[in-house]
Amino acid sequence: MTEEKRENKPENEKKFNYLVIILLNIVLTTASLFVYHNYILKPQQSRSIVGIDIKGFLEKQKSGLVNGKISEEQFKANMDKLEAMVNDLGKRKVVVMSDVILRGAEIIDLSQ
Repeated sequence: MTEEKRENKPENEKKFNYLVIILLNIVLTTASLFVYHNYILKPQQSRSIVGIDIKGFLEKQKSGLVNGKISEEQFKANMDKLEAMVNDLGKRKVVVMSDVILRGAEIIDLSQ
């Protein structure tokens, strides 16, 4: 009878070891996913996509320049302002032309 107990004990220990390994794997996987989701993925999600109507802005500037509503110096100042705005937005957001966006993204009006 003592020999039977000795044979069953290692089998029970193996089952216990497998259970510990499985539980440890579940805990580590859950912790890894939590860290990834909260600390790695969120900073990337905070970036949003915005569209800029550059084509409309340039057409408005061109027609203003041709019609004499704005001078060449104002045209250059407006272009510099456009470049500064796009550079500033690019630090916080992904900037694309509004012609590319179908829906779901903010479109910034440059006519101001």
